[in-house]
Order: sequence, then C-alpha cells, then structure tokens
Amino acid sequence: MLTRDLSTTQALDVIVRSCGRQVLDQVHPLLDTRDPVALHDMRVGIRRLRAALSLLRRPLGDGEKIAWVSIETRDLAAPLGHARDLDVAVRDHGDRLTGSSRRKLLELREGAYDEALAVVGSDRWHDLTAHLDRFLRKIHDDVPVDPPIADAAGEALDRRFRRVSRRGALIERSHAPERHRVRIEAKKLRYGAQFFSTLYAVTPGSDSAAGSAAEDFTHSVAALQDALGDLRDIQTTRHILDLVGATPPHIETAPLVARAVAAHADIVARGPFWRPPLR
Repeated sequence: MLTRDLSTTQALDVIVRSCGRQVLDQVHPLLDTRDPVALHDMRVGIRRLRAALSLLRRPLGDGEKIAWVSIETRDLAAPLGHARDLDVAVRDHGDRLTGSSRRKLLELREGAYDEALAVVGSDRWHDLTAHLDRFLRKIHDDVPVDPPIADAAGEALDRRFRRVSRRGALIERSHAPERHRVRIEAKKLRYGAQFFSTLYAVTPGSDSAAGSAAEDFTHSVAALQDALGDLRDIQTTRHILDLVGATPPHIETAPLVARAVAAHADIVARGPFWRPPLR
C-alpha cells in the first residue's frame, strides 16, 4: 500500500517488487505444468511492472536505466504473449477444428510454450531479476530528482487520462492499430489508478465516496480495455487460423466497438477521481 509520505523512488520500489512477486510466483507452475493460468498471471505481473516504469519514468527524469529495464522486460515477455494468443485460439476455436488444422494449431501452441519456458528458464531471465533488484536499491542515488509520490502520481494519471480521453474519442472510426494504442494507454491508466488509489483514500470512519469513485473509475477503464482486447483477440485469432489452414468464422465486431465507445464515455464523464472537483 502506498502512502503520501513516500517519495517516487520509494513508491516505485513497493510497486515493482509487488509485481515481481506476482511474476515469480508463477515460474514453477508454468515450468512444471505449462499451466495457461500461470502464463496469464505472469503476463499480467509483467504488464503491471512495465506500466509502473512507464508511469513514473518522466517524474524521475526519463532515466536510461528505467528505459533499459522496460525494454528488456518487454522483449523477454514477447514469447509469453505469443503463447497466450495461441491459448485463446485453442480455447475459442480448437473444438470446432478437425484434421490437420487442429493438429497444426496444437503444435503451434506447444512450440510457443516451448519457447516461453526456454525464456523463463534462461540466464537472461535470471540476470534481469538480479539487475532489477540492484536497480531498485540504487535508483534514489541515480535520479536527478525524487518528488513526493503524491505529486508524481497525479501528474502521471493526468497524462494517461488525457491520452485516453483524446484518442478514445475516435474509437468508432479507428482502425486496429489506433485502437491498440488506446488499449495500451487504457491499460496504463487502469494500473496507475490501482497503484495510486490509496493515496486518495479517505480516512477510516469518514465518507467513502473517494474510494468508491476510484473503484468505479477503474472498472470503467477495465471495461474499455477488455472490449478493445476482445477486438484484438479476434484479429489475432483470424491470423492464426489462416496459418493453420482453417477458415476464420465471421464474428460481428460492432457490439464490441459499441461497448468500447460506452466505456470511454463513462470514463470521461467520471473524470479524474484524483483531482478535487471544481467549485
């Protein structure tokens, strides 16, 4: 839990170590059982970690070390994302496929898991975890400024809120790449709202409106992220089914777009829970 007396580097340490534990808790289940749930949870932990680095990089001076950790984590996580895409294809379409198409799809997934497990068990993976620990222990001495997290959090959330508000307004007319960019910004806004919500919580025994506003806001951003994620899954799965020689089914995307538009409107209407209302 973050408190307002923490500096930004102290808050980053708390968040990143929490995300790191989420990732490391899934290593053995993934290596031992190739569990899709462990894979998913590991990817969520990595995404949350990278979101924290992105949200707080600017307040800490856009440091090269922060950028390196983010890029290295992204590159190591890429095979996990490929395996997850194939899990979705098998989950949604595996039962209806037969013959060589089904066999190829299952072989692709097994190959993707082989690659993901090789990465998780690699020296490069272990080197990153060790580097991340050293990075967190020394970051305070490396950054030019270390503002209070209460200041840095508000600025980071403002920045993501503006991007989601502006770019999301065009969802209905956007193509897949633009929607994907909105989804990325929504993901960072959602995780940021979760990371920083305790900074704006009310004191025990008082009106809980602030906590409810943060929770409702986060649910709205999650709804936008989920709708855009479902649209991306449809597109990705179509490509995978083409690869295995199967005809992708027609899936009507208009309801998903409508869900995304409604969620975006709800986010804008709620506004930033971290800012006091204008009088």
